[in-house]
Amino acid sequence: MTAAAATTGQESRASHAGLIAMLAFVVMFEGFDLNLTSIILPYAAKAFGVGPADLGAALSFIALGAICAYLTLRLADRFGRKPVLVLSSIGFSVGTLLTALAPGLASFTAIQFVTRLLLVTQVASAYTIVSETLPAAVRGKANGVLGACASVGAALPAMLLAPLLETALGWRGLFLVGAMPLLVVPLLIRFVREPAVFVADHAGETRGGPVAELRRLLRPDLRTRFVGMSLLWFALNFFAGAATYFFTYHVIDERGWAARDIALIAPFGLAAAAGGYLLAGFCMDRIGRRTTALGFVTLSALSAGLIYGAAGWWPVAAGWVLMQGAMGVWIVGFTINAELFPTGIRATANGWCHNLIGRWGLVVAPLLVGQVARIAGSTGAACLLLSMVVLIAIPAVLILPETRGRSLVET
Repeated sequence: MTAAAATTGQESRASHAGLIAMLAFVVMFEGFDLNLTSIILPYAAKAFGVGPADLGAALSFIALGAICAYLTLRLADRFGRKPVLVLSSIGFSVGTLLTALAPGLASFTAIQFVTRLLLVTQVASAYTIVSETLPAAVRGKANGVLGACASVGAALPAMLLAPLLETALGWRGLFLVGAMPLLVVPLLIRFVREPAVFVADHAGETRGGPVAELRRLLRPDLRTRFVGMSLLWFALNFFAGAATYFFTYHVIDERGWAARDIALIAPFGLAAAAGGYLLAGFCMDRIGRRTTALGFVTLSALSAGLIYGAAGWWPVAAGWVLMQGAMGVWIVGFTINAELFPTGIRATANGWCHNLIGRWGLVVAPLLVGQVARIAGSTGAACLLLSMVVLIAIPAVLILPETRGRSLVET
């Protein structure tokens, strides 16, 4: 290797490291926002004077924002990844600040609907940029690093809840923390570049509408991938809505836990989540995307069984920690989705598979939990039953092709 080539390689690695660092801070607040919803649930219920059925309906409506994110995600194939990333990051931060001022459940739900739309847009754009920028050999690990940072954000609400409850801000103070992506926006504007593969594909040219997109995704070369990814995303989103959203409500209302119990297990959940995301990234590049996904789906089902089916404090705590580690499966989903579809419709395909179809799992699950809990008389029983829907991800993964080590052109 010549000195010039070595220098270029070092500059490239430094550029990639800087890109990952900036986007990791953005992605961190995906985990924060999703866990925040679960953590504040019993306190918001008391403040707004509502019960499980009302909460389930509100969570379902908020989740519709992720479905509507299809409309913003497809803009990334027209106008570029960077402008969509920057604008959605700004909007998400402002919306999170406004949520802290919501006087009732209706306003809280409406603001969070828009905020969720923008959150999903910024996170999907970040993963797309990383997948299109980094070499195939390290793509899985890079996305794993982003996911590990997201796990830090996911642990923060549980760690900050008890201290904030002792202040005048209370649980609303968590939403002030959630607005921090605004701090990194100037760096995104200055340093993030459009991926070369996107520029080379001329993806900024005018594209067809939703009907044309669907026809393209249903052609023989992409049909199986489209169906498999849509089913995978639905299973993962349904699991999140059934198994994670009501955890705090379940342990406080039905298990007799207090905020200090949640704070006690939070550091272990953080370690498990970070380790799970890094392990998922490592395994994707070593043993393949499909095998990794199957293993993490199995862990997800096992964790829900412990939380909602086992008795005693320790099994429930162990199940929650395991569930944080199992969330590494989301990185596998983002990675596969980016690798399976052509550059010109990569963001659009993610919008269709994950948002327009898969995110319905996040809408339906909390609504069903609320209704089943009312019938069964137990939120835990409802969560245990419905969280097993995650197992439909297994056949979905098996019909998808393996993409480990293959360039985006090859896939």
